[in-house]
Amino acid sequence: RCYILSNENGKIQLSLRQSRLNPKNSSKVEDIEITCIKDVKKGQLVRGYVKSVTPSGIFFGLSASLLGRILFQNVSPYFVQKHSLYEKYLPEGKLLTAKVLGVNKKENHVELSLLPEDTEMPSVLPESLGLPRYGAEEEKREEDNKGKKEELKIKGKKEELKIKGKKEELKIKGKKEELKIKRRQKRENSESEQEAKPKKRKVCPADENDSGIEVYYREEEDGDQEEEAAEKKSKIRKRGEAPRLQVTTGFTWDEDINAVDMPVLNQKEESSESEEEEENPQSKKKQTKKEKELEKQKKEKELCKLEAALMDPSRQPQSADDFDRLVLSSPNSSILWLQYMAFHLQATEIEKARAVAERALKTICFREEQEKLNVWVALLNLENMYGTEETLMKVFERAVQYNEPLKVFQHLCDIYASSEKYKQAEELYHTMLRRFRQEKSVWLKYASFLLKQGQTEATHRLLERALKALPTKEHVDVISRFAQLEFRFGDPEHAKALFESTLNSYPKRTDIWSIYMDIMIKQGSQKEVREIFERVIHLNLAPKKMKFFFKRYLDYEKKYGTAETVMAVKTAALEYVEAKSSLADT
Repeated sequence: RCYILSNENGKIQLSLRQSRLNPKNSSKVEDIEITCIKDVKKGQLVRGYVKSVTPSGIFFGLSASLLGRILFQNVSPYFVQKHSLYEKYLPEGKLLTAKVLGVNKKENHVELSLLPEDTEMPSVLPESLGLPRYGAEEEKREEDNKGKKEELKIKGKKEELKIKGKKEELKIKGKKEELKIKRRQKRENSESEQEAKPKKRKVCPADENDSGIEVYYREEEDGDQEEEAAEKKSKIRKRGEAPRLQVTTGFTWDEDINAVDMPVLNQKEESSESEEEEENPQSKKKQTKKEKELEKQKKEKELCKLEAALMDPSRQPQSADDFDRLVLSSPNSSILWLQYMAFHLQATEIEKARAVAERALKTICFREEQEKLNVWVALLNLENMYGTEETLMKVFERAVQYNEPLKVFQHLCDIYASSEKYKQAEELYHTMLRRFRQEKSVWLKYASFLLKQGQTEATHRLLERALKALPTKEHVDVISRFAQLEFRFGDPEHAKALFESTLNSYPKRTDIWSIYMDIMIKQGSQKEVREIFERVIHLNLAPKKMKFFFKRYLDYEKKYGTAETVMAVKTAALEYVEAKSSLADT
């Protein structure tokens, strides 16, 4: 027993679900039926069948109408270089359990995973194959990093102990220096007091012109000392007393005291600064080492991820760097260059797209003419869409210089026609007819353009001009091609008239007969097709050609005719053979 889901176009879809065969049965449904993408949720475990293995991933059938995709990195934890291995272990129709990683309802995409950590099922590829794991290198590096971290911690503790010991030594040295400085200050103070006492005695100099200097010591109260010094200076020196000490330059004890005090302060400041300087570089060294190690670890992890991603053949380029790598690997591939240009155009970076095109034209080998032409055509398209008429003409003139001019003209005409710039296209066709009069393809392309615009009368006049311009050996082929274009885009009756006139003039052109038959079989009635076959089999042609036409006639009647018409063709063929044999006997 089975349940019929649909019967369309001769295809019957069946279901063996117990919930459909026995709807009254209240047993739990193991696999919930998925009819559309709304039935699928992120994180859900689903069962389905392998549909196909492609370069972009494995397609997984969730239902008759819904497919999901599994990227190769989500199939197994092992890195597989040859995709034929997936085809061996994941044949079409194999039932598997997968986890839903993401659902895109707009694009009707479902991303799945077969990894054991997601499905809690064994890996689809056995361990016995000995394949490398994706994260094996990362685990090793993490272990190495842990060991390095422990070593760094031990070194850091040792350095901290050393720093503490140095700090204690510096503190002891600082205390010793402070004691020494205090002793020096006491000595200097006592000396200054002793020198200040005799200076209070008033001594008259031997000479009236003698300029003696009053020497005094300034202690904490500066104001009182200045007054005393002024009084001493105002006193009159007495004659007969011992001469004073003569000094060429004036000096005070204040200067000596300051000179003594300043270096002491500087020594203290220097000692404190030296302690800070010794502490800071050590802390800086600690921080920089840790930061460097962390940066190294981060960079290594990122590199591992990048390497794994780059090794994935199904990965699409997602940045300018990815495209640069691809272009370096195959610089003569115009497809890659065009994709690179499209990447910038999607981000509306027009100048960058132009730069990529110019770079491609410089990079591609000069022997690869078609590849270069593809880039020129893409650049013409870019200027037509985003540039001006001037920039387009400049690129067009350059393209004509570096490529076959006829091909460039034809491509620009196609660009104009596709962008509905019919006036510019018609002007360009006129210049082509003047420049390439002897080229049959130019006349045919212009005829196709006119017929698509609905200008049948202009096409008839163009045929007359073409027959005058082209050599006579090309006339039959040109008329045949114009007639085919008329059948496709113009007036079928006029096309028949062209074929009939050509075949009346050239009845032995079997190639024209074959083209005419093919078109009439597709577009004409059976009566008209049979009339053409009857005319052909009664021509006086070579036996090989007659055999070909009889065979085509017989195949046509077998497909579209009856048993009587088939017998009629066979009898006509026998009569032809008997007539030929009788002529040969005579």
